[in-house]
Amino acid sequence: MPPALSPETALFLDVDGTLIELAATPDAVTIPPDLHALLQNLATTHGGALAILSGRPLADIDRLCGAKNLPAAAEHGAVLRDAAGHVSNPVTRPESLTAIAATLREAIAQLDGVLLEDKKFGLALHWRGAKSRAAELTALAQKLAAPHPELTLQPAHEAMEIRAAGPDKGKALEFFMRAPPFAGRKPVFVGDDVTDEPAIAAANRLGGIGLHVARDFAAGPGSVRAWLAGTVQ
Repeated sequence: MPPALSPETALFLDVDGTLIELAATPDAVTIPPDLHALLQNLATTHGGALAILSGRPLADIDRLCGAKNLPAAAEHGAVLRDAAGHVSNPVTRPESLTAIAATLREAIAQLDGVLLEDKKFGLALHWRGAKSRAAELTALAQKLAAPHPELTLQPAHEAMEIRAAGPDKGKALEFFMRAPPFAGRKPVFVGDDVTDEPAIAAANRLGGIGLHVARDFAAGPGSVRAWLAGTVQ
């Protein structure tokens, strides 16, 4: 278990696989009964310097976290909500996503256990319920994205996302660190996936700590929450 958190840090947290257990589909996750109160207490303890960095849409973040006032980077930083509640987008939705979405829906229509998640700035193919199809679905995503330099591929846990190029969680963390209440604090980030590595690197680069659930927390999200709860006791 990492050392105890200082209330003087700026705290950044992923959601799926970090605060809550992964599930077969994004809608099937179970929200721990203590999570909402924990996040509100952390925000208070850290003087508002708590932000959620997630690949999920902003509405999902608010539902899972039980609040609409937390600073957040949704869709890997393509949607940013600052501490004042202002929402901005560093990129626009690529027009190519619409045609790709139609192709993907047709391709997976008869594939059990495969899900297409259509976000504002990306398309996520999930195959947790059909793991044997990982290679063919990865190849399909690569083929569809290849002609479009405005798009990038984002691997994730048993998923592949085709999304707008440019934003990532590392840039989102840096965005928050430039303004109050985050500025001047040491950043601490916790994530669990390859999508979180840019934020882990950014936290370390800015003099803080980047933590990975599999590497730093023996019991997964439950131990992350227990560690965080120690900050507010």
